[in-house]
Amino acid sequence: MAESTRELSDDGPRGGAQTVERALAILNLFRDGPDHLSLSVISRTTGLNVSTAHRLVRTLVNGGFMEQDEATEKYRLGAGLAVLGQRAMGSAGLDRAQVVLDRLSASSGESVSLSRRVGNSVQLLLSAGSPQGLRFEHPSGGAIEIHASAMGKVVLAFDGEEPSVATVAVLGPLVAFTERTISSPAALLVDLQQVRHRRAAFNVEERHLGVCGVAVPVTDRLGRTRFALGIQGPSVRLTMERMLDLVGPLTIAAEEISHYLTGER
Repeated sequence: MAESTRELSDDGPRGGAQTVERALAILNLFRDGPDHLSLSVISRTTGLNVSTAHRLVRTLVNGGFMEQDEATEKYRLGAGLAVLGQRAMGSAGLDRAQVVLDRLSASSGESVSLSRRVGNSVQLLLSAGSPQGLRFEHPSGGAIEIHASAMGKVVLAFDGEEPSVATVAVLGPLVAFTERTISSPAALLVDLQQVRHRRAAFNVEERHLGVCGVAVPVTDRLGRTRFALGIQGPSVRLTMERMLDLVGPLTIAAEEISHYLTGER
């Protein structure tokens, strides 16, 4: 490990920062991509030459953050990241939040997710699967386009002051995933203003046909929205009437999670 540490510091302050940025770029390839990647794919995707990519990958392997499959020689995320992830979950209070998600999933019969904003998407942090055979689940760690998600619209609507033209403009072009996706900036702004007013967002087949969702904000002690809590499921069960009924239980669960996240009891 000592040799790897010297590699990270030899180039001076900016060189060291650049090395860290490149290492993070490699790890982020696994965020939504394949579980296993070859060195050539890592090099090509990150824009690094093969020797630099190999040096960084070996450093990450030595630190336990990546592992190499001996049979295929491809690389995957390492167990060291899982350990850090568990520590991060505990320090943020997310381990206790999982109990709330499990309880809400059992009582509602649908899948439940907790997410946060990352750029122009929402990243899934925790999830609890529906006990029913016909269900829809977001994988933990996955990312969803922010404008086509009930949880995404919640964090957009409560990110600072009242939603404005600027709130939507920073998203760039709004991709239409289905015929129900809100791809008009003006229409999305109106929807966000409604979300802010009713403190709940709805997704009616906007990302996947046949899938609907409802979400509410999770705030800290200062009233800032840090996360969004949502329920997702097939449209045959999650009608608008049913989603409206779920806003109350969602809000109660969000308030409980808020206490855990802020360290309150």
